[in-house]
Amino acid sequence: MIKFEPRSDCNYKTEYLRIFDDIRKKNISEVQAFRALILDDLWFIVYFVLGIPVSNHPFWVNACREVEDGPSDFTLDVWAREHGKTSILTIAETIQSVLNNPDSAIGIFSYIRPVAKKFLFELKQSFENCSVLSKAFPDVVWRNPKRDAPLWSLDEGLVFKRKTNRKEPTISAWGLTEGMPTGLHFERRVYDDIVTEDISDSIDTMEKVKDKFDSSQNLGTDGGTHRVLGTYYHHNDPLIYIRDKKNLDGKPLYTLRHKPATDTGTANGNPVYLSAERFESLKYTRSFSCQQLLDPTPAATRRLSSSLLKTVKKSTVPDTVQKFMTVDPAGDDKDGKGDSWAFMVVGIDPKQDEIGASDVYIMDLCITPMSMNEAIDSISRMYLRNGIIIQLGVEKVALSTIEIHIASALAAQGRVLSTDYQNLVILRPAGRKKTNRIESALTWPLYNGKIHINEEIPKVYRERLGNEMDKFPYWHDDGLDALSYFYDMINDYHLGWYSEDFEIVGKRPKDGYR
Repeated sequence: MIKFEPRSDCNYKTEYLRIFDDIRKKNISEVQAFRALILDDLWFIVYFVLGIPVSNHPFWVNACREVEDGPSDFTLDVWAREHGKTSILTIAETIQSVLNNPDSAIGIFSYIRPVAKKFLFELKQSFENCSVLSKAFPDVVWRNPKRDAPLWSLDEGLVFKRKTNRKEPTISAWGLTEGMPTGLHFERRVYDDIVTEDISDSIDTMEKVKDKFDSSQNLGTDGGTHRVLGTYYHHNDPLIYIRDKKNLDGKPLYTLRHKPATDTGTANGNPVYLSAERFESLKYTRSFSCQQLLDPTPAATRRLSSSLLKTVKKSTVPDTVQKFMTVDPAGDDKDGKGDSWAFMVVGIDPKQDEIGASDVYIMDLCITPMSMNEAIDSISRMYLRNGIIIQLGVEKVALSTIEIHIASALAAQGRVLSTDYQNLVILRPAGRKKTNRIESALTWPLYNGKIHINEEIPKVYRERLGNEMDKFPYWHDDGLDALSYFYDMINDYHLGWYSEDFEIVGKRPKDGYR
């Protein structure tokens, strides 16, 4: 019933016309031929069983071959939207898995259960309406599943003909943040749509998905497999978290199949599947970079760049720098799962260049999630190891008392800080939007080469600050927030006049610098 014209540019796994001709000539059994093809040829299911005519395209054919030839476990498939990842991996491969292993259990997971049920509905419809499945596999597929199957619903799952009796349905749908099963174990798990546009604006929800994803690994079995697939929506979304997982050797834990919509992964590349007209129309959508190029923050839209941050040796930092320290506390979630604490010591050289700007040096830095007690201890130790610090600034939001805890911890070390002495400064957003405050403070000095960073700062913190710059304003900005507050502090602090002629005291020298 499916029209098929082979394409010369498609690397099919099977010579379909030859097999169909043998069936017509009764050289082979139709049922046995279709059974063998379904069990072994993934693209055959996509095109002939599911009836997806657009899949007769080199991209789809090659994608099916790549899935078949690649690993079956610990895979992450990030493909552009409309490029068939769900049809191939969640639907067709699940059908093939059921028919190859009818006694197994398959769990489909999304960020909430209703989304996963949409995939289960498609599978349910396929087994109900594709008569070739019941005819070729009468030992597995019910002829009338609504009447004969022990379970056949979106809520309870689908149960096929089995030789064993077990509590898990053959296929079932579950949610990570709601509707997670307990006491069930699956030989195959498929994670599809664990991040969507709905949750990409909520860091808390994305963090919850990450936690639940890790917890769901306990729902597998020894020797079982799992696949993750989707599209990036955010620089810190669950797919990025999974992509960046490493094994004990430091190598990526997941095999990544990255398939943007063009051959170069850029807007100017040639579409690998979509028509030129369709691809061009998508360029005018706000989600184009994420959904088609798989880049949540294209380089052309980045406001800050880590490449402009100058790395210097500590020995080259001028002795004349005057040091300030800023603290950007984490949000309400102090258990390390929300915002990070960010604190840094920044030195400014009072000299000005010909454009009236001073060099700034990030001399010490820490950006990491930690508890309140850990943060207070780390802030105190950073303050003590950096010599004379003119002022320590702490962001104060609402009724927080973090500055009091810091002052108390340093008082125990013999260092007295007080707003009265003006060596403790309360930093406030003052009604400014954070992204605007960061951009207005950092863009000009960064693009004019005035911000330096000490190469002795641990690499993890330097990389974190660099990532915040490259991904601004779409990712975490804790370190950038702390650095922007430094500029608030020096705007309010009257730096003394500086001259290389130290004999001039109390007077403004002709060659002095503000």
